[in-house]
Amino acid sequence: MLSANQSAIPADARPALLPVASRVFWWGKPEEWLNDAIRFTAQVMTFGDWNDTALVWKLLGDSMFQAVLLNPPPGVFDIKSWTYWHVRYHLDVPPLPERQLAHV
Repeated sequence: MLSANQSAIPADARPALLPVASRVFWWGKPEEWLNDAIRFTAQVMTFGDWNDTALVWKLLGDSMFQAVLLNPPPGVFDIKSWTYWHVRYHLDVPPLPERQLAHV
């Protein structure tokens, strides 16, 4: 299992998760997204189907899903997924994380 403070998907889980990355990221190279476990898991929590989610849960563990909710990447979650995962973990549903624009 992956601990919440690790940044990349472990090498032994990558072959199984590469097809999932291909489905939940429709841009870039799927291999590169496996270098960011929080972002990868957030994408699965929002765009993955049941099988994708179950596989990620099995390989990365429940703590990774909870870590994503504590430190969510802005701009990934929709309100339905955001609400579902908070209710699933019996947490209050805060506002969606927003992207911050740098001053131009």
